Amino acid sequence: MTQTSGKARGVAVQSSDFKRHVFYIHGFDPRGTPVYEGHFRAGLSAASVRWSRDIAVVESHEEALARGAWTVTSRGERSGPSVETQYEMLLWTDIVGRYWFPGRQMRLALESFRFAWTTWRRGILKRFYRPAWALYVAILMTPALVVLSLLLGLTAVVASLVGTVVAAFFSGAPVWLAIAAALVAEGLVVVLLLRGWSRLKAWLNIWWVTRFLGYLRGCADGRFERSEERAEAFAARIFEVWKKGDVDEILVVGHSLGAIHLVRAGAQLLRLLPEGEGGPAIVLLTLGHTVPLYTLLGGDDEFRRDLGEIATTDRLRLLDVTSGSDPGSSCRIPLVEGIDLGGKASRVISREPDFHDILEPETFRRIRMRPLEFHFQYLKPSERGHGFDYFELVTRPRLIETSVASP
Repeated sequence: MTQTSGKARGVAVQSSDFKRHVFYIHGFDPRGTPVYEGHFRAGLSAASVRWSRDIAVVESHEEALARGAWTVTSRGERSGPSVETQYEMLLWTDIVGRYWFPGRQMRLALESFRFAWTTWRRGILKRFYRPAWALYVAILMTPALVVLSLLLGLTAVVASLVGTVVAAFFSGAPVWLAIAAALVAEGLVVVLLLRGWSRLKAWLNIWWVTRFLGYLRGCADGRFERSEERAEAFAARIFEVWKKGDVDEILVVGHSLGAIHLVRAGAQLLRLLPEGEGGPAIVLLTLGHTVPLYTLLGGDDEFRRDLGEIATTDRLRLLDVTSGSDPGSSCRIPLVEGIDLGGKASRVISREPDFHDILEPETFRRIRMRPLEFHFQYLKPSERGHGFDYFELVTRPRLIETSVASP
């Protein structure tokens, strides 16, 4: 094992039995490091209790944000191996910001209809109907809610107008008073409908879903930049750490749409790695991926080739942990769906996180009704101390094997 030590905040980090470097690639989210560093710190206490280990971040909140990285130490409460993990963010928030389209609800609504039409026309909706039911619903959710809201609004306005006029007529009120009452009633109905719509879109995060689906379509069609240069920069940084050889294992995590960049960076990393030269083990991990949806949209042949390379190589390990109930992912659709592997066997290892089993029933019921919260559950500790646990994986005191879902 590697025996090294480092310093942070002027305090020496004790030598560790196992060292790991984690690179985290976020999804279609413009918020950047503060949100993800906050998520990580929020789970430390629960993870320490679940696994009977003292898991802590060495740097202060300010230092971690300034670096875009932090040091995680993990030690058994009584004995056992100690682990030091360097956790580093690989950011593409600037690219997300270019395609976030803040406040343009009409544009987002039209994009939701375009995406639904595209996936129906290309047979993707039919293909996803059973194995990716949650994503199937997510694709149709925004168009359906927009149409339903418009119909309800029109019906309510007409009903209030007719009701007010009829009531005024039978009461013998003047015409001007009937018209004024009708206008007031319509105004109240519109206000109530707008408030209801505002709460509904916040609860279901419909514009977030529409934004990331629109980004996928734009990249597949070639209208948006595919960020190959950013992926090359990610690969260069990962290779730099690999070449130093100061760690036992490198774990590269692609969460949600970050899996798209993970595929590109992983393939580029393969081209950088020298043949026959030893070094730290490399594991690529996708969490809640949307890769098959992207590849089935077509148009990005280079991406399909990259995916085929990392899915069949024996020079790194490719793991996938995706829930069949996650509306922000491709659910149970295989990572290499629709990819020509040239006769080679896929080496992708797929596992489900089994949120229904590792979370308390009340927690699982809550996140089932909140798509964004469900999608971020991958980054939180298990509540029952078994099954897939992101913190256990990041601080595991040995190489990550095929049983990624089992500690």
